[in-house]
Amino acid sequence: MLTYVTETRKGQAAMAAAQNHLHGAAPLKLSHRISAAGEAVVVIDGELDIATTDLAVSYVKQVIDQHRGPVIADLAALSFCDAQGLSALLRMTGHAHRAGCSFQLASPSPALVKILRITGLDRRFPTSRRPT
Repeated sequence: MLTYVTETRKGQAAMAAAQNHLHGAAPLKLSHRISAAGEAVVVIDGELDIATTDLAVSYVKQVIDQHRGPVIADLAALSFCDAQGLSALLRMTGHAHRAGCSFQLASPSPALVKILRITGLDRRFPTSRRPT
């Protein structure tokens, strides 16, 4: 089941949840909070793949548009990220850049860090160990 998804995306959320269930994929959970330092910390928990990227991007864009400040994507609970997931992260950072906000990845797994380095995307995403 997808959580914290906007009302306009409920149909897509149901479809993605059904696809995840059929494929045995981990559910995608999205949440956010504002840190003591004033950064929006978006937690992406589960799998970021073809079935979930549009919902994740939509959610993060909404956070960026509402917060209008620095955004940190907390990836500590991200269990899988494919090429579509990498593309989604690029779309998120592009939206943040156009909105005048910084966008940073926090706690990416060693496997994701390796993929970011291999693809050269590590230069596009500042990373940190853990969000504040």
